[in-house]
Amino acid sequence: MSSRARLRSRFQLLAAVLVTVVQLPAVLWLCWLTRTPLPAIVAVLVSPPYLRQLQTPWQTTPPALSTYLALGWWSACLVFDVLLAPAALAVRAGVPSGAAWSLAGAIALAVGIDAVLGRPRLRRRVVRVAGLPPELDGYRIGQISDVHCGPHVPEGRVASWVARLNALDLDLVTVTGDLITHGSSHVEAVARALGGLRAKDGAYACMGNHDYFTDGEHLVRQLERNGLTVLRNEGAVIERGGARLYVAGVDDTWTSRDDLDRALAARPEGVPTVLLAHDPDLFPQAQARAVELTLSGHTHGGQLGVPGVPRLSLGRLVTVWAAGLYRRGRSWLYVNRGAGTTGPPARLGAPAELAVITLRRG
Repeated sequence: MSSRARLRSRFQLLAAVLVTVVQLPAVLWLCWLTRTPLPAIVAVLVSPPYLRQLQTPWQTTPPALSTYLALGWWSACLVFDVLLAPAALAVRAGVPSGAAWSLAGAIALAVGIDAVLGRPRLRRRVVRVAGLPPELDGYRIGQISDVHCGPHVPEGRVASWVARLNALDLDLVTVTGDLITHGSSHVEAVARALGGLRAKDGAYACMGNHDYFTDGEHLVRQLERNGLTVLRNEGAVIERGGARLYVAGVDDTWTSRDDLDRALAARPEGVPTVLLAHDPDLFPQAQARAVELTLSGHTHGGQLGVPGVPRLSLGRLVTVWAAGLYRRGRSWLYVNRGAGTTGPPARLGAPAELAVITLRRG
C-alpha cells in the first residue's frame, strides 16, 4: 500500500470514529425514546456512502444526495447531543417529556437542514472612524467573501448573492478573496457572476489563497474583463463630495505575494483607509500602519463548530481573528464568515454571510 493510500485509510478511519462519536448519544437516546431501531438503521444507511468518498479533510466531492444527507444527519445529531442535558432538565422541572423531546428533535432537525441548505445571512455592522469627513458619514460598504465557486457553489447561486447585495444600493462593494475552490473549471463562471456587482463607487476585489489553486493571472484577467477592480498590493482613491477614501488591497499571504507597504504607498496623508486583506492575520500590521478598517475572510468562521458555543469551532484553531468585528485602538477588523464552503458542503455553528459595514464619524 502506498503512503498516500495509507493516509487516506487513516483519515477515513478517523472520520468514521468521529461521526460515530457524534451520532452515538443521539442514536441511542432516540432508539430508547421511540422503542425502535429506526434511528440506528438511518445512521448505518446514511454514513458509509459519504465516508467512502473522503480522502482528505477538505476534499470537494461531486454533488450527490448522499453527501447532503450525511452532513445534515450528522449536524442534527450533534445539535441533539447538545440539547440532551437541557431537555432532560426540562423534563425533571415538570415539562411533559413528549413536548421536551419533540422540541429538541425539531430544533436539531431544523439546524441540520439549515447546515446544508441555509442561505447566507445579511450582517450589518457600524464602524466609527475618528476624523471621518462628514461627506462619508453613513457610507455603506458591502462585502462578499470566500465564494468558493465550484461543484457545490454554481454560478447561479453566486449570482443570487450578487443580486441581494445590489438590491441594497451600496456606496462600495468589496470581494475579499477565495473566489473559487480549485482548478480552472469555474473561473469564467465566478467572474461572470461577480461581474454583476454594482455600487455607486464600484466593485473592488483582492486575491485569496484558493485563487492561486489555479492560474491566478487568468482569474484576475477574467475578473477585470467583467468589471471588477482587483487590488494586488495597490490602492485607489475614491472621492465623494470633496471627501476622499483610500481603498487598498493586498495579495495572497500563503504564496508570499502580499506587500502591505506597497499597497499603502499611494495613500494620501490623513485620508481614511479601507484595506482588503483575505487573511485576517495581517490585521496587526494594518493597525501598526493606522489603517482604519480591514476587511478579511479566509476563516469561514470555522465553518464547522458546536452551535451556540463560538469557542468550539475549527476557526479558533486557525487564528484569534475567527469571525466578526474586532477593534484595536483606532483600527477595526471585520472577518467575514464567507458565503460558500470548501470541503464538506455544510456550515454548522458558523452560518454563511454577506456583510454591510456602515462608516460613522467617531
